[in-house]
Amino acid sequence: MRAGVTLRSYASRYWEIYNKISGDNERVVASTFRMGLPEDSELRESLTKKPSEGMWQLMGRIEEYKRLEDDRLQSKSKAPMMNRPRQTGFPFRPRGGLTIQKPTAQMGEVNVTFEEPVHRILDWIKHEPYFRWPNKMGGDPSRRNQNLYCIYHQDKGHTIEQCQVLKDHLGQLVKVGHLKDFVLDPGDRVVG
Repeated sequence: MRAGVTLRSYASRYWEIYNKISGDNERVVASTFRMGLPEDSELRESLTKKPSEGMWQLMGRIEEYKRLEDDRLQSKSKAPMMNRPRQTGFPFRPRGGLTIQKPTAQMGEVNVTFEEPVHRILDWIKHEPYFRWPNKMGGDPSRRNQNLYCIYHQDKGHTIEQCQVLKDHLGQLVKVGHLKDFVLDPGDRVVG
């Protein structure tokens, strides 16, 4: 975790990498997460004093410290984090393939291709005043795929790359001119 990087961002990147690596040793997962934290981190100190007993306990502890960090950041900026629901989930999935593709958002009859995966765009814009978090997903949660997690919805059922609600929101933001820096110029597209 580099200086200036939030715990939320570090944890998101960590789970993304974790999902790509095979193996299932929870001790190694907890240890490598802890070792990636700065030495003066309160979470690192907490995990050193009282190691987590399992993956879900580790994720719960990380979530507590992310909320604490969010509160501190909000207090420093003195600007409310608009439309932000309470964070309760993690971009963690039990073993399985993680596919990242160049997302395309529909805007009328025009397709927009982003230069970055949607999870990176989300990380960069989630605190912007024009960004909005979604409503809770509808339907019976037990009928959703419990092995897939959407960072945007902060719920299980699909991946962020499959999230049509996020793609629609990003498409709307492109349409009004907020995400010009993230859109791939049609002339730059690789055909193949």
